[in-house]
Amino acid sequence: TELSGRMGSAFGTKPTVAAVAAAAAMGTLACMSLRRMMLARKQQISLGHRNLHGDMMVYSKGHVVFRTAPKEPGRKYLIFLGGLSDGLMATNYVAPLAKAANERDWTLLQPLISSSYTGFGGQSLALDAQEISELVRIIRKEEPNATILLMGHSTGCQDAVTYCKRYHEQKMLGEDARLNGVILQAPVSDRESMAIEKQGKAEEEENTTTEEWLKLATSMIEDGKGDEWMPKKSYYVPISAYRYHSLAGKNTDDDMFSSDFTLDELKEKLGCVDVPALLLYSGKDEYVPAYVNKRKLVDNMNAAIGTDQSLGILIECADHAASSPEATAKVVELVSRFLDGYFFDCNPNLTSHQRC
Repeated sequence: TELSGRMGSAFGTKPTVAAVAAAAAMGTLACMSLRRMMLARKQQISLGHRNLHGDMMVYSKGHVVFRTAPKEPGRKYLIFLGGLSDGLMATNYVAPLAKAANERDWTLLQPLISSSYTGFGGQSLALDAQEISELVRIIRKEEPNATILLMGHSTGCQDAVTYCKRYHEQKMLGEDARLNGVILQAPVSDRESMAIEKQGKAEEEENTTTEEWLKLATSMIEDGKGDEWMPKKSYYVPISAYRYHSLAGKNTDDDMFSSDFTLDELKEKLGCVDVPALLLYSGKDEYVPAYVNKRKLVDNMNAAIGTDQSLGILIECADHAASSPEATAKVVELVSRFLDGYFFDCNPNLTSHQRC
């Protein structure tokens, strides 16, 4: 993955020491998630076409954002967040999506927050939302009437929902942090995904089970040690008892998209999303158990979202990251049409089932 550009603070001023330090630190980090790296080795995916040019800016202390803007930037911004262990250029579709967005006078923003790359183990969705809101407020300070959409991939979807909950329901982010819409690509259950991973390891060697680690995490939380680290063998990155419990437990902060939730339970989770929403679910998502009825789950999640301006789409050919050329093109196409008219009166031809 290639990234290049200029670096400044806020939206175009002189670079700061923090920005230089952040860029240097980024140079030591792979721009691919650990999970994606493993998949790429297995599938021998060529990533040579992934490159993106833009500006690197500091938007708050310790946090930077990579901006890809059109030649004449408008007042439209698409903020993209990846999933666990992701950072910049989290998926194959980011670069072509940036190009498509720019052609429509949208600016693509990729923030790096405390939970980016391997930092998520010690963080929470609530903190993610707070750090994203700082970027939104900076945009609104300079352009109060800007249109701002938040797009999440994988756990970035949980971030988007949490943002809506803390802004719309809990009134914790401030009026200047409002969003105009959200896009959820590959919203999956970590709880169900960890069950798949556990089954894969069972035949290889004796391992402490997810249930046993979850019991330990629960016990630590009950003892007031939720912020302390779990044993090294419990997860592939350092992780706190709170975050392990949130990922592996039922009805936790991270548990939003599980297939065993009733419609009413999903409404409790997703009803806070009261802005125009596009939900893109992958038909071949490797982190979704085979027993899950994906079509039914997509319909239920879409019905649970708290607005009638939402659309849930099942993309048959897509894996979790929509990594194939066909799936990448389909995601870019659907998101582009959403950007063209995200209130849906401009998108009469969008349907809930997409073949590649």
